[in-house]
Amino acid sequence: MRIVSLVPSVTETLYALGLHDEVVGISYACPNPSPNHHRRVVVRPVLDTDGMSQWEIDVAVREHLSSGKPLYVVDYDAIAELDPDLIFVQDLCHVCAVTTPQVSVEGVTGIVSISPKSLSEALDAMLEVARLTGREREGRELVEALRAKMEFVRELVSGLDVKGTLFMEWLYPPFCSGHWVPEMVRMAGGIDFGEPGKPSRRVSAEELVGFAPEVVVVGPCGFNLERSLRDAETLSELEWFRRLPAYAKGEVYAVDAKRYFSGHGPSIADGVAVLAEVIHNESVRDIAPEGSYSRVRFDRASSGRGGTGRGELRSSRA
Repeated sequence: MRIVSLVPSVTETLYALGLHDEVVGISYACPNPSPNHHRRVVVRPVLDTDGMSQWEIDVAVREHLSSGKPLYVVDYDAIAELDPDLIFVQDLCHVCAVTTPQVSVEGVTGIVSISPKSLSEALDAMLEVARLTGREREGRELVEALRAKMEFVRELVSGLDVKGTLFMEWLYPPFCSGHWVPEMVRMAGGIDFGEPGKPSRRVSAEELVGFAPEVVVVGPCGFNLERSLRDAETLSELEWFRRLPAYAKGEVYAVDAKRYFSGHGPSIADGVAVLAEVIHNESVRDIAPEGSYSRVRFDRASSGRGGTGRGELRSSRA
């Protein structure tokens, strides 16, 4: 079987099912754990966001969408040359990856959308990918192992105080989490501001101050730990952020969102472990993957003196 996956989470699932050799085409954002195996990149972004602030990324994305310009370029000639039996796409977010209407390849009927909105749907999606690729047994084993790993974390935090948690999926402007992340937070012993199964949304300073989170998790969509941490350090420049209990207590953490939270692949189980250590760091240790999160150390002496944070909530992601 020849597979083109334009969804990073699906690509991760395919590798977990042992289908490394069958994956022949991927998007620019897909993982590539075995560099000796050639996988052709058939989707690339239009915008070069390296060096752009979150405000600038937000504005550029909205301008492209409002003008009808695509955010991604699909190399249809390359896909045709690869002659895939299956192409995996998604319809969950038109900003994060190519959606089904953008992909049409002559002669290929196996174009499948994988678009889970919740934790249970994410696990079901892995089973569906396994079914479509003839790896049903491996799929069941994978999902059973992930369920066991998450259940272990749930039992570990049971009996501990449930903490109000704000998972920030974007900072400038601020967005709360959505889809499967609030469920992951709950499983790890917290109550997230975001709503399970619903998209992330823009939130106001008043809402967040009113929620008064004991823990803040900074995980901008698609960002690794280094970028998340760098952006998180600017939050102390915002007056409303300094009013949060989490800031006063020093309970603000940056995470590797790209690997553990932005997608719905097998790494979500490790993401639950990350959240458990972050939310209950006084009781839970040594279960999160190394290098998956970091406590944010703010320069409190310079807080509130202005800078790159832009304290006004004046933009909106599409």
